Amino acid sequence: FSVGANYYFKKYYMVNVNYSWNKLNKLTVDDPIIPAFNTPEHKFNVGFGGRNIPVTLGEKTIRNLGFNTNFKWVQGFQFEGSPQFTGFVPTYWLFDGQINKKVEKIHTTFKLGASNVLNKQALQVFGGPYVGRMAYFQVLVELDKL
Repeated sequence: FSVGANYYFKKYYMVNVNYSWNKLNKLTVDDPIIPAFNTPEHKFNVGFGGRNIPVTLGEKTIRNLGFNTNFKWVQGFQFEGSPQFTGFVPTYWLFDGQINKKVEKIHTTFKLGASNVLNKQALQVFGGPYVGRMAYFQVLVELDKL
């Protein structure tokens, strides 16, 4: 089960939320080899963003700025792999962020961001490494407008 909603306000801004509930139904299964589901039962995201925002600094206005933020929470769960890779993945949360600037004249958007901005080390697979921050720079060119 999954549900989500987006709310747009004040012309430039948006808030989004989503929640998912995941449970494997094994009530009618008679197969002795049940696949490992390896999915948290509960998880949710809450985000806040804006686009095409004009920012005035003194007498100068910078147009077409944007940003996105996202908070993700994942409930701990039992990970089932081979015998040496079976164990509990603890509950974790992450915060992602990104800023962007659209340059209309060249039909290009420049983005700078990071997943896990706070570098909170999170175990997402039992037996795997802890995952930290990943930063990126992206250039998006709208070829159909050139």
